[in-house]
Formats: sequence, C-alpha cells, structure tokens
Amino acid sequence: MKKTIWLVFLVLLITSCEKILLEEEPADTPISNFEHLWKTVDEKYSFFEYKNINWDEVYVKTRPRIHNDMTQYELFQVLGEMLNILKDGHVNLTAPFDISRYQFTYNAPENFNWRLLKDNYIGWDYRITGSLINTTFQRGGYPIGYIYYGSFSNFVESADIDFVIGALYHTKGIILDMRSNGGGSVNNIYKIGSRFADKKREVYESILKDGPGHEDFTEPAVVEMEPAGAHRYNKTVILLTNRGCFSATSFFATAMKAFPHVIQVGDTTGGGLGSPAGFELPNGWGYRFSVSRTFTPDGENWENGVPPDITVWMDPAEESAGVDAIMEKAIELIVLGD
Repeated sequence: MKKTIWLVFLVLLITSCEKILLEEEPADTPISNFEHLWKTVDEKYSFFEYKNINWDEVYVKTRPRIHNDMTQYELFQVLGEMLNILKDGHVNLTAPFDISRYQFTYNAPENFNWRLLKDNYIGWDYRITGSLINTTFQRGGYPIGYIYYGSFSNFVESADIDFVIGALYHTKGIILDMRSNGGGSVNNIYKIGSRFADKKREVYESILKDGPGHEDFTEPAVVEMEPAGAHRYNKTVILLTNRGCFSATSFFATAMKAFPHVIQVGDTTGGGLGSPAGFELPNGWGYRFSVSRTFTPDGENWENGVPPDITVWMDPAEESAGVDAIMEKAIELIVLGD
C-alpha cells in the first residue's frame, strides 16, 4: 500500500471531521443528538446503495421514539438499534456505560479448532516469533510450512516475518492460517503480504465519501503491493479463512488474490472492507462507521465477505475424530501441486 494513498485518505477524513467541529454546536438534548447522528450517517456512510438501505425510512420509523425527557440509557438503546440497521461491524456507538455493536450471525460452523491443530497437525513445540506462530511438519514425504496469525492488531516486526519466511523457505508450500482473525492494523497487511508477492501488482482500489449524496465519492485510489523483505516466498501458499475473519483480514484476503500462487481455502470471510471514521455526538458519545468502499481490480465489492477459491467446511463428526478438513485440503493442494 503506497503511503501517499493512505495519506490522502487520512487528510480527507481529518477534513471531514474538521467541518463538523467548525459547525455551530447543537444543543445537548436527545432530539438534537438523534438529528446529529442521523444526518452525519446520511451524508457520510458509504454502503447505503450496496446494502439497499432506505435511510429516510429509518428516520421516519425512529424519530417518533425520541423525546427530550427520555433517559440516556433509553437514548442509547434507540440510537444503537438505529445504527445496527446498517449491519456493519465497523459501526459502533460508545457511551461511558456501554458500546453498541452489530452482532453477526452466520449459518456456518466455527471452522477452527486450535486444540485439534496442535494435537494432530502442528504439534506443541511450534515457534512463537513475535506475533507469528510458525513451524514445519511432514506430510506425503514433503516438508510443509505453517504460520498462524491470530490478529492484525498484533504488530508484526519486519525481522520477525523475515525470520519466519527464511525458516520455512525449504518447504514445498506454506499454510498461512488466519482463521478467526478479527482484523486490526492495515499496516500489517503489507508487512506480511509483501513477503509473498511475486511482483508488483494492483491488489485493490478504494473510494472515499466526499459529499452529502449517497453516491458522492472520490475517484478510485489504486493500492499496489510489491515484493519486500529479506526473503520472499513464491511457492504454493494456502490462505485459510473462516467467517471469523473481519476487516483487515478481509483486506488481506482480497490483496492476496492478486498473486497466482496464493489459494484461499475454507469459508468466506466475515467482510468489513469499508474503512471507518470516528465522530462525536453533542453529548460527548463517540460513534464510527464506514466511509469508504473497496473493490478488487476487476470491480468486485466483497464488503459482505471475501469468497474462498475452494470452499471447505469442517465436518463435526470428522472434527470429533481429530480431522480438520480445511487443513487436509490445504495439505493436499501442496503435496499434489507442482
């Protein structure tokens, strides 16, 4: 990701926040807080059209529930319910006593069992290199590398990822397991991904809300990734995902699809490809929501989840017998691959 691209995005976000701060402060009443929240979301949220949400209709249904003699707890409940209509994991309302958030429900198994992995695949004597769990195991007469990264909120040192890639360089392929990684810092996307880049490629494009209309956006900013670091790995890489992968992990999965030797296996990610910006209500409560959209180089919008190249779910009966079907497919692709 080019630093200049993210700098432009940051400047635009700061500018948007400054405009709000320079406006005359509204009164701190339930009605004014509601009006402020509804209007800001109306002008700056990025997925109304994509999610087919009629925000004017939401106003009509919610406004009668707001009155100036309601308690702060009642106000929080109503405003939180209104925001949850957006069905967006990047949407939160934060009060001193609670944080409102959207609870995702998926008709899918967890597709991840850490104890099973240690007992039957990677063993218990794996290395912990910074925030990267890594090891090598044998299958079909070949050494297979394994890396688990549990959260993009865990900082990745360049020296750590370089060490891991160097230690696994002799393997026939690497399983890069990011199941149940809920996201975090976008800086780690490039830090890890660049070690698997074969050459400089466009990985996605992003647009940012820049006007009050629901379809007012900037021109696309192209994001590229290129090889970096002391070691690069261009043999087969199997990226494992499940529905517990959100935000930065979805960005990472989208980016990795640009490289032909990377195969995503498992379940669709949980989504979250809109970058959030934060704001404040007149009463001091904070809130945030998505203000951008991200597309693949081919124009696909995977806000609701990045689909795998090969879909595999863990079968409960097999799991009870110690078998991780997603790992088995990854191993098969490496052992039988070129």
